[in-house]
Amino acid sequence: MGKPFKVKKGEMIARLDGQERQVLAFVCDELSALLADPVPDPDVPDWARELGLSGVGESRPTPQDPVIARLLPDAYDDPERASEFRRLTESELRATKLAHVAVVRAQVQQDPIIITDDVQAWLAFLADARLMLGTRLGVTEDDELVPTNDPEHNLYLYLGYLQQTLVEELIGG
Repeated sequence: MGKPFKVKKGEMIARLDGQERQVLAFVCDELSALLADPVPDPDVPDWARELGLSGVGESRPTPQDPVIARLLPDAYDDPERASEFRRLTESELRATKLAHVAVVRAQVQQDPIIITDDVQAWLAFLADARLMLGTRLGVTEDDELVPTNDPEHNLYLYLGYLQQTLVEELIGG
């Protein structure tokens, strides 16, 4: 089995089969649903919101969903300071993460997949996808992960493999 990412003639090529593309599209959909802003500002036009130009909003508490709390962590231990920081940054952070997902979603539909200036989006997407799954699975740094019969667990391992091979290719490995 060849590596899924390869630099060829100065371009990063992702060699993914149809099933791998479907899996990544599914993960894109999962992340998009999680990161959709639950309290969009009604005064901001849709086009501005899609570009991450929605500005600052109302004070927001730490998300109750542990996956969202992991993807959008508090910057401070003090709840008041954390809420203020979240008010100033959460909308833009969500928009940035959603933009990364959109890049990957669009590129997995292309043939061939040529990753040019978008490699950072792929890296961020893979990191966020693994955070999402790792949180759901309760993965810790001490866990020794081996393939199991759990599809979500194996998806976590597969995304780690993609992340590792992409990084190795970027550093010339």
